[in-house]
Amino acid sequence: MFNKYNQLGRVRYNQLGRLKYNSKGESIKPLYNRLPGARPIILDQNRKRLAVLENAEDIILEQEINGIDQLTFRLPWKDKKRVYLKNENLVQLVNSFYIIRRVSVRRSGFSPAEIEVYAEALWYDLQFAEPVSKARWESATPAEIISDLLDGTGWSVGNVTITRQRTLELEEGITNRLKGLSELPDLFGGELHFNTDTMTVDFTEPIGRKSGASIVYSKNLEEVEAIYDTEELVTRLYLYGKNNMTIEDANNGIPYLEDFSYTNKVRVKVIKDERFTNPFHLKEKGEDALKVLARPRSSYILKAADLSALSGLSHEEFFLGDEIMVYDKELEIDVSVRIMRWKYNVVEPWNTELQLESKQPSLTDLLTGVQEGTSFLQSEDTVDRSEMLNLHVFNYLLNSRADDGFNYWTNNGWEIDPVNGYSGNASFKATAQPGVTKSLKQTVYPSHRDSYSISMRVSTENLKVGTGRVGVYIRIKYADGTEDEPVWIPLSEEA
Repeated sequence: MFNKYNQLGRVRYNQLGRLKYNSKGESIKPLYNRLPGARPIILDQNRKRLAVLENAEDIILEQEINGIDQLTFRLPWKDKKRVYLKNENLVQLVNSFYIIRRVSVRRSGFSPAEIEVYAEALWYDLQFAEPVSKARWESATPAEIISDLLDGTGWSVGNVTITRQRTLELEEGITNRLKGLSELPDLFGGELHFNTDTMTVDFTEPIGRKSGASIVYSKNLEEVEAIYDTEELVTRLYLYGKNNMTIEDANNGIPYLEDFSYTNKVRVKVIKDERFTNPFHLKEKGEDALKVLARPRSSYILKAADLSALSGLSHEEFFLGDEIMVYDKELEIDVSVRIMRWKYNVVEPWNTELQLESKQPSLTDLLTGVQEGTSFLQSEDTVDRSEMLNLHVFNYLLNSRADDGFNYWTNNGWEIDPVNGYSGNASFKATAQPGVTKSLKQTVYPSHRDSYSISMRVSTENLKVGTGRVGVYIRIKYADGTEDEPVWIPLSEEA
């Protein structure tokens, strides 16, 4: 998950657009083509190459899927190239770029002094771009959202393979762009990848390359810890969205999802996410979560060697996100799992730490979004009875009971009746006038399905229709721009 990137008090590092290195310019050809044995290359803020640190030690690359990307290394104080280790200069490691954030000088006892450097991936600076100008996307694709979030930053949309639509709302003028991007993996289920050489952002399904590498005890596996747990096992999941919307309309009238594929025990959790206004989208998200929650979770933490640098073993190369085989006969481990996080030792690739498949996710890890101080998706053991009694009746329409005035509606001549409501205190009211058209409209964005149900409660008093008509007009428009024939539902006998 995304963290609060380097927000140290009031310090703000390079703001995008104000420093020249953030402009794309020409691609810088890497001096090293492979990670094992590579050395840091220092560039100034204009991406002018300054030095190759061939004497750098303890070069550790720490990365996580949808998470951190940072680089640390040490350089002997006596190395004359230390003069290039200035804050905000760039570090190139193969084809990735990092920004020097912290430089420390250390001496211990009689040991020679050395310099320690901490650098962050170039994309960390997206959090310091100007606030987002657009804060709400209705049934939008990831490519649309990413394009808006990157607008004016110098970054652009890369390879986006996920095309499903979701609704996302951020705090306008407050939410930074990196935080907005960090919502996408949770909302769409994909994975973000920042290409710091081309300054593009990819968003794809979580599919790892089958590297062909195998981690086998006594060959390249030094330590292994296998963890299997059912502490957060859930077999029945109740889901609630905005205004306590349920998934009933998308789930044959049933407000929960079930999965008893591992055990027949009923273990219930109630999940609420105010971002969801569409029960089909909420159900789809819940199904993805339940696939993980309904089974024991397994994870593997191990110290393994990257042997690909050795002659004849290039097939043993692996990268973050790759699927590798792990085998330990005595522990009965024989699995193919993805590398989700690593601490890669560039100088000593045989001393690399890998975290496979997952990081022992809790319920919160699986179902929460990323929000400073709070979470979008919250686990609740119970739902207040008063909330249950006030469930939003019309799952697609927002403010269907006129509780919030005409918000979400386009009104022409209607009024609010604050007394005569059906499922609430208020309702919408129109008084007929000869020759005057009065309308109340709202556009909704349901998910894909074969059929829809339209329901309403209407009260008419002394209604006489002459040459006019009274009813509900429905237009259905599809994502490809085509439309069905409009549907007219009369609410009275028409002349």
